[in-house]
Amino acid sequence: MFTHLKSQEGYLFRIAVAELAAKQHNDDKALLIAQLAKMDYLQRSSKVDLRTFEDWYKSSLEEADRVDFAEIKAALTFLYAVNLRLNYQQDVLSLYFLNKAIEYSNRLKEGNSTQKGLLLSGVTRIFYQFDDFANAVRYGKEVEKYNINQVEKFLTLDIVGVSYLKLKNYDSAQIYVDKSLRMFHQDFAKEDDKKVWYGILMGNKAHILKGLGNLTSAIQHYRIGIEETSKHNLLDNTCRFAIGLADLYLAQNNITEASKLISLAKQATYSQGNESDHLQLHQLLSNYYKEVGNMSLVVFHKDSTQYWTEILEKRRGKNVQIQADLKLETERRRNAEMTLDENIRQQEINRIITIVIILLVTGIAFVWILRQRLVMKVKEKELKIQQQEAEKQVLIEQEKAKREQLLAQLKLEEFTNIIVAKNKQIEMLEAENDRGKNDTSIRQLQSNSLLTEEQWISFKLLFEQVHIGYLTRLKEKIPGISPAEIRFMALAKLKLDSKEMASSLGVSPNAVRNVWFRLRKKIDLSEDATWNDFADTI
Repeated sequence: MFTHLKSQEGYLFRIAVAELAAKQHNDDKALLIAQLAKMDYLQRSSKVDLRTFEDWYKSSLEEADRVDFAEIKAALTFLYAVNLRLNYQQDVLSLYFLNKAIEYSNRLKEGNSTQKGLLLSGVTRIFYQFDDFANAVRYGKEVEKYNINQVEKFLTLDIVGVSYLKLKNYDSAQIYVDKSLRMFHQDFAKEDDKKVWYGILMGNKAHILKGLGNLTSAIQHYRIGIEETSKHNLLDNTCRFAIGLADLYLAQNNITEASKLISLAKQATYSQGNESDHLQLHQLLSNYYKEVGNMSLVVFHKDSTQYWTEILEKRRGKNVQIQADLKLETERRRNAEMTLDENIRQQEINRIITIVIILLVTGIAFVWILRQRLVMKVKEKELKIQQQEAEKQVLIEQEKAKREQLLAQLKLEEFTNIIVAKNKQIEMLEAENDRGKNDTSIRQLQSNSLLTEEQWISFKLLFEQVHIGYLTRLKEKIPGISPAEIRFMALAKLKLDSKEMASSLGVSPNAVRNVWFRLRKKIDLSEDATWNDFADTI
């Protein structure tokens, strides 16, 4: 009823109906199938984050084991493997789980041939994408044994033929391309949306005939392949066939016919060609311009050939590395599984031994436990009392420390306020002195230092209570700091300005500036740094 709903919402609605039906009938297997379809669709239409996808796979596999549904494990693992490559670029893990899917499939009895055939068809495609043509051939040939839809079988046979072509096994490649051609004429030739397959097959057949040395027939097949693929705008195939035919003409020294194909080959390659197509194009152009005597373009295309060769070498190197990493990953996981199995067996043995021992000592232990409970209750009460006393003592000590710190804070604030008030008083007297008054009072007030040697000791005790460890950290940061500089830095921590520092220490503002100048040189501070700025960094 809902197959016309092609939107994401429509498809997910149909899956929701399937899930609801499965739950209504308590059919755990049907529920797993619906959830597999849902995850497959979500990964095609968007992209689930990797952690969620991994959790889904693990839980689904566990559920399949719980409900004894071995048939779905291969499908779950294949979906996981494919998306590890396509959506998450986890190539090594993708290949590992691809082989795991094959392993799950091989464990099944020969019952559902369609399911296994579809799995092997998908496996063939993924191995081909990894440039693992040998495995693509191996599993693609297996697909012929199974009863799957004709489109899937046709596409798989085509991959087998192309894989043989990549391996330069031209005889076997010709067998499978011819099989594909027969299937095309029998099943798809009248379907408009599949007619382009004819051009692809004819072009691939041309490559094979060229490899076998049947050049006349290769030319005819190339022309059909070029015409059909360019007509349907499949330029990734057109460029390969145009390059192959132009190269063949060059080998025959037919420069005129080769020239006609150069433009098409360049246009199609630049539009849709892959790395290999670009390499073959520049090799062709280098040979072509060498024949027509344009050496500057020969050099240019040789450079481009070298560039694309290096690109392909990196790709081949990556594939080699993936295979090496796959072996390590497989060995690591196999060892982990063996270790896990061994641990499980050992745990079973240990469990049996433990049960026997427990049964032997239960009688004695029961009496001993009763006695120990009585002892423990007494000890618990004693411990609880001790703990309560200790907690009370800790609270008393904490309260005392808080009061002492608060008192020190108040005294330090009082000291700071006295300094600020004294500085304001000096400023007021200086202002009056401008009018000829209070010169004697100013000198007396300026000479009244609040931080004498005796006062410094008391002040330092208060300061350390409020700013714990500040003076120690100051000495660690500036190993060569002088006692006078330490005093200035302590006052700077109290946010006093230069005048207030001078007032509190009974020195002139110039003396404060000189101390700051020397200190800044010691620690290499910028010119615009202030006492307070630096004090806040300690």
